[in-house]
Amino acid sequence: MIDSKQYRGRLQLDACGRLWHGRYPLAPTLQAVSFEADQAALVLTDPDVVVLPIVAVHGAQVPWGKVIVDGVPVVPARRLPSMLRQLPAVLGPERVADLADQARVRFHAAASPCGVPSGYLPCGYASWDWKSWPQKRL
Repeated sequence: MIDSKQYRGRLQLDACGRLWHGRYPLAPTLQAVSFEADQAALVLTDPDVVVLPIVAVHGAQVPWGKVIVDGVPVVPARRLPSMLRQLPAVLGPERVADLADQARVRFHAAASPCGVPSGYLPCGYASWDWKSWPQKRL
């Protein structure tokens, strides 16, 4: 399960092993991709399939070119293809096609409670009116 993120600047690893982008912890991102990988593993019930979480970072520098935090590799996106090629090929083309068909049937598009796909406007909002948008306090 690959989660692709766009950041500017650089990521930093603190003394406790936590990853940060500026003053924002990446723990929620790492937890989300781990959760998604776990959900995919539940759906793709094949003993030969191991679903691993990975965060691919565009734009920002990753400490030491690759870091593993809470079991999640965080890598520069440009290094991802070579990293994936280093993994052993476990499944043949036919099995990959079968698993892709299973995933299409079993995974459903995320939707908000009002039926609008996630990533769009929240329920009750007709436009991007930032004054009426719910404010998140840090």
